[in-house]
Amino acid sequence: MITQVNPPEIYTILEESEEWVKIQLANNVGWIHQDYFAIIEDQSASDSDELTEEESLSEPKTTEMKDAETNATEITVQTNGISGKRIVIDPGHGGRDVGAIGASEGFESYYTLDTALVMKQVLEDYGAEVYLTRNQDRYNPLTSRVTFANLYQADVFLSVHYNSTPEYPSAQGMDTFYFSERDQQLASYIHEGLIASTDARDRGVTQRDLQVLRTNHRPSLLLELGFLSNETEENRIQSRVYLEAMSRGVVNGLQQYFK
Repeated sequence: MITQVNPPEIYTILEESEEWVKIQLANNVGWIHQDYFAIIEDQSASDSDELTEEESLSEPKTTEMKDAETNATEITVQTNGISGKRIVIDPGHGGRDVGAIGASEGFESYYTLDTALVMKQVLEDYGAEVYLTRNQDRYNPLTSRVTFANLYQADVFLSVHYNSTPEYPSAQGMDTFYFSERDQQLASYIHEGLIASTDARDRGVTQRDLQVLRTNHRPSLLLELGFLSNETEENRIQSRVYLEAMSRGVVNGLQQYFK
């Protein structure tokens, strides 16, 4: 029997199989394809697993670096305009899609989740309403990530990624990508905030045809926050101090955007 679901209704997932999930309907069960749903996880779950400065954030575990080694810069954060804004952070990759592999064989999917969790905490400290497209190591299709942003009517959608060029291990720095012309100014503000707060190499702001941006109805960016193939940068992003500095840069960029 074929039936219809009505967005933005929420259904309980009973079973997952590749690109399909079985959901509980009112008087029945049914299967729905990944192109037509977004998995909404318990956003409070990530808050219970507090990350401390003494702990390394990702596997493989390393020793926390001192402030002087992070290249993080102390900046003053302006918060007017951020309070109450709905920000969706999308930790790239996850589950069977590990993304890039670092110089120490760490997975991009681990690092993006670590970064998103810290970024969520920092933005919430400044009054933003923050949602993650995933708060655990699970696979989310690109369509689901976009649906999630649209479902939550995000004021801004940020997809978090890390770069890798194993053939050029000295490559470093941050890129910011946007698709729609409407998001160019947002991209500039966020990118300027990131570079100012981290002293990372500035690789610029670029318009790029990426699915999570092209099909997104919300203001959206994809952030490449460093090179995992560069051992120094991979070590740096395992420092909570550095991730907090990075997150404050995002806060300042959002502040400029929402003025």
